[in-house]
Amino acid sequence: MDVISHWFWGILLTRKKVSWKIAGPMGVLPDLLVFIPVTIISMAQGMERVNVDDSTVTADFHPLGWQLYQWTHSFIFPFMIFLVALFILRKREDFKRTAFIFVIPWIAHIIADIPSHTLQFFPTPFLHPFSDWMFDGIRWSNPWVWFTNVGLLVLLWFIQHKRGKDAQSIDLSADTAALA
Repeated sequence: MDVISHWFWGILLTRKKVSWKIAGPMGVLPDLLVFIPVTIISMAQGMERVNVDDSTVTADFHPLGWQLYQWTHSFIFPFMIFLVALFILRKREDFKRTAFIFVIPWIAHIIADIPSHTLQFFPTPFLHPFSDWMFDGIRWSNPWVWFTNVGLLVLLWFIQHKRGKDAQSIDLSADTAALA
């Protein structure tokens, strides 16, 4: 799935529970933690920029990309983040709930990528390192997958807007500052 969609899904799924300033980045971090370092390393090594189209395969990218991708797109990584969040938020009354809501965008990213990636182009190794099994999905760039995704996002955002829930957003800014 595209990064922008991951951003909006992360915010939508945690709306009024976690600030969009936390949820949006958490929704895209699985990709950014892979492709920002790989792009920098590739440029430093003089590798040409990869033009992504329907013929692009994982091996077209720097090998570090697949190594990082396996970890950031495994359910193990958000579980580890959840444990760290539990520790950081332990003084809050609702620390378990808050820690879980904090990782929902990351988990949703992985779940969305499972059916929208093929075995040839960054399949989602959601069981890594325990299993190499991956689902051979349909590329998210396929028009019916892409338009279905965008349509669902627009519909669900519209419904959320119409509902206008009065629930308060959880402010994690002070707690997440401890991570820096």
